[in-house]
Amino acid sequence: MTARQEALLISLLSVAKKHKKFYCFVSQKRLEELLKDFHRMAISNRTLNRDLRWLEDNRFISRLRRIRKGVDGKPLFTSTLYKFTGKLFNWLNSIGSRVKRLFSWFRLPKMADYQLAQKQASGVGGLSSSDCTSFIDKDGSAKVYNRRTGEVMGR
Repeated sequence: MTARQEALLISLLSVAKKHKKFYCFVSQKRLEELLKDFHRMAISNRTLNRDLRWLEDNRFISRLRRIRKGVDGKPLFTSTLYKFTGKLFNWLNSIGSRVKRLFSWFRLPKMADYQLAQKQASGVGGLSSSDCTSFIDKDGSAKVYNRRTGEVMGR
């Protein structure tokens, strides 16, 4: 699967999630706009159809053309209904598992989590540079503002 096809799937899923459904019926013009706005991919209508056909052929989605009768009795084509298959959700789950494994190496040890929580709860410990902001008061004296406690201290 190419990055463009992944972006297309994410766009389709985002529309469905917005409406809290497992399907969506977004127009191709809107899909092109979503790809351009959120994924910085400007593609042609032909490329969009080619990618949608690939997703359907590989059973990530199923498509159903929606046609209704117009005022004059002629068929009126409306947006296509896109349904998501189990294969898509299995693929998303496998990506989530891979990402979880990738970032599992970046966890803090449990003792560090405990010590950090204890330090924050007690408020004990030296002030770090991110907790304090130095400034000069109107009278020219140097002051330090503690963001954690809200105190202003003179030097």
